[in-house]
This record gives sequence, C-alpha cells and structure tokens, in this order.
Amino acid sequence: MSAGLGDGAAAVVHVVVGLGAVVVLPLGLRLVGARVVPRPGSGLWPAAGAGAAVAVWLPVGPVATVLAVPFAVATLVLLGAAARLLVRPPTSRADDACPGPAVGSLPSGVRRLALAVALGTPAVGAAALVAERAGRGLLGFDGDYLTLTVPHMLFAGFGACLVAALVAPRAASGPGGGAVGPQRTAAVLGDVAAVAVPVGVLLVLGGYFVSDAAELVGAAALTAALWCAAGAALADAGHVGSRTARLLLRVGAGVVLVAMVPALWWALGEATGVPHPGLDLMVVTHGVANAVGFVGATLVALWRASRDAVEQRPSTPAGDPTYAEVGATLRGVHPDGYRRTHVRRRVADAATPARLTALGDALLGWGVHAAAGVPVDADGPAAPGVRATSRPGAGPLRIVAPCVVVGVERTADRRGFAYGTLRGHPFRGEERFGVERGTDGGLWFTVDAFSVPDRAWVRAAGPLVGVGQRLYAVRLAGAARRLVRAADGAGEGAR
Repeated sequence: MSAGLGDGAAAVVHVVVGLGAVVVLPLGLRLVGARVVPRPGSGLWPAAGAGAAVAVWLPVGPVATVLAVPFAVATLVLLGAAARLLVRPPTSRADDACPGPAVGSLPSGVRRLALAVALGTPAVGAAALVAERAGRGLLGFDGDYLTLTVPHMLFAGFGACLVAALVAPRAASGPGGGAVGPQRTAAVLGDVAAVAVPVGVLLVLGGYFVSDAAELVGAAALTAALWCAAGAALADAGHVGSRTARLLLRVGAGVVLVAMVPALWWALGEATGVPHPGLDLMVVTHGVANAVGFVGATLVALWRASRDAVEQRPSTPAGDPTYAEVGATLRGVHPDGYRRTHVRRRVADAATPARLTALGDALLGWGVHAAAGVPVDADGPAAPGVRATSRPGAGPLRIVAPCVVVGVERTADRRGFAYGTLRGHPFRGEERFGVERGTDGGLWFTVDAFSVPDRAWVRAAGPLVGVGQRLYAVRLAGAARRLVRAADGAGEGAR
C-alpha cells in the first residue's frame, strides 16, 4: 500500500465499518434465514456490531479492544454456520416463519458456496479489527492494512458474496418450468457470479500475502465477477414486483459497473507504478460507492423483493395449521427444530373404567381446561376439524391462542386429542392432551407438545418460554386431579 490514510479518509472508513456491522450484516442475516444462521432477526447481531462501530472511534487500547470482542465472537458463530452449510446443508421446512433465500428454498450448488464464503469472511475482518484496536499486528500486517481489511471483508466479502448467492432467484422458474429470455440471462450471469465473486474475494485476500501483481489479478477477477452480478441484477430487475426493489437493483448494478474501474486502476498502479488515485480518494469514491450504492442498495432491494414474495404467497387458510408436521404428537413423533414439552402426572392410583371415561369425557369437552382456569371458545367437544381458541394467562396478560383439533384418541386405555396452531397463535406447533391407564394400573394425565415462537415478543422471552409452557401443562394436570377427586367424592356421597 503506497500511502497511509489521512484523517478524513480514516473517518469515512469508520463510518463505513459502523454501517456494515450495525446495518448491512444484520440485514444480510435476515435474508439468509433461520435455517442457516441462528436467530437471524435477533437484536444481538446489531448490538455486537454496535460495539465494533464505537470501538473504531476510540483510541487504540484495552477499551476499544474489549468493545470489538463481541463482534468477533458473533463472526465466529457465522464461521461455524458457514462450515455447517458446506458439510451438512439444512433442509427446507414447510411454512417456515423465516424462509431466508428465495423465500423458502436454500441456494444450491455454487450459490451455496458463495453463501458460505459470505458467512465466513466477516471473521477475517473481525480478527483484523481486534488486532488493530489492540495496537498489534496480525500475520505480518498492521496499521492501515488492518483498518481497511475490516470494511473489505464486510462489503467485498460478506456483502458482495451474499449478493452473488441471492441475486436473480426468480430465474429458476420461467414458463414451462425453465428460465426464458432475460430470466435465462439472469440465471447464467448469476451462476457465474456465484462462483467468481467468492473466488475474486479470496484472490484479493491472498494477494495481500503474495505480491501487488497477485493483488492485481484478484482485483481483475473480482471486478469481472461483480460485473456479472450487476448484469444478473439488471436482467432480473424486470421480474421483481416492487417498484422500489427494481429501482434499487438497477442503482446497485449501475454503481458497481462504475465503481470497480478505479479499483482496477489502483491495483494496476500499485503493481506497475502507473500513476493512480491515492488511498484517500479511493476510500471516498470506490469504497463509499460500493458500500452504500452497490451492497447496501442491492441487499435492501433483495430484502424488499423477499418481503413482497412472502406477501404474495397464498395465505394459510384460517382452518389450516400453520406448521407442516400435523398429527406428529399422535404418532409419538418429535420433529426436529422445535422445543418439546412433555409432562406426565398421576392423577389417581387406580384407573377404573369409570374414572378414565369420566376424566376423558371432561378433557374432550374442554372441562380440564375450564377447571384450570383457562377459558376455551370452541365449536363443540374436541373432534377432528373443530376450532378452539384458548386464553391462557391471567387478566390483561391472557394470550389468544387459536387452534384446530387434528385428531382424537378413544380406546379402552386412553382418551385424548391433539390440536395444532392456527394463524394468529403466538406459537407454531402441536399439543396433545391425554388421559391413560398406566402399566402400574394408575390413571395418568399427559401433555406432549412441540412448538416454536411465532411472535417477536415470545422469542424475546428466551428460556422463560419453556418454563411457562411446562407450568401450563402442570396446571392442567393439577386440574385433572381435582376433577377426579371431585367425581370420587360425588360418587361416595351418592352411595
């Protein structure tokens, strides 16, 4: 690097780092989705980025280093997600609340490689940030090299590779099942970009360790790759429903077509001695244009397009469950990806036919819920297709939980039913309630459920959600025990 950063250029770099860590990275993770990244919508991601955004403005030393550490830890989580994506790609789930790329489907093949590189490169920038804020070198580099590595890995690394992985998602399905016309062009350019952008990023990174000539080769490869991504975005823009998304895709493509020219010029000058722009000018032109005009605008466009696609999907009918694994609790299956709640309580020492029938009928008639102080508005006793809205909680803290009964059990040893969540329920999943004769001859009340939060305020409660669900099940078991005792007392009084 021929010259150091001036104060003005350094300030611009700091602003760009903050934009990348607090806005661009969290937005990109929302696009990636929960099947790839843990809790992509969590406020912890921008919070960790905020520490890095503040650290770059502080003097080099322990305080700045400590503030940068949470961001480094967050990028290690992303590095682990990248490795998992390559080794064991996740499968899609029906009605995913956070569908991620292409609204419900994961990128395949070369696009998955680009996504993995996107998730892995922020860790390089974070390592450079921690080392630079601590006043130390990293792999033989220090000072401005490390300073500039941070935005490069956030934008040329994460941002550009993510764009390459996600651009032109609609090109996969044209009329008759194949891409046609501009869509085919977008598909081809997008696939080329998905290979070439991560390769270009890695070549530029490797050029740091080899020579200026190697860095020039990397810059040329990355430029060609980003121009392919721009072409894919331009060809795809006409197939995006939102006017705002179309405009932003075109702006992003136009910006990167122009902004990569000075990058080539600078790399050529560094390698050959040809007069070229200084580093400060590169930061405020090429750097800002690519960060805001290309990566920022394109990711916002992709986010807007994905939201539009979700809104255009056929909505879940009011009577259909909001999850895919309907009837799993009745089959004794516990699907992956859900929190399980299982409670089994003895409610009587002897499961006489009269007790089992009486308590089973009370359960199917919503009597156990009523005895537990849980109001239920239902079309009738539990039967397949019956809709019921329970209101667990107390006073103003009661929640509204619409469900539909998906199955009923009536055997000599068991009574019960299962219902699944409907649209408007704060969770997605299924819950089974049962009364059964145990192997010990006792009468048992059981609750078996699997669920995931479907509202931000529920997700924010974290582990308290599981505690609350278990307490709710125990409360129902206690109500079942009281009903048995009341029935026994009434029988003895009648005799």
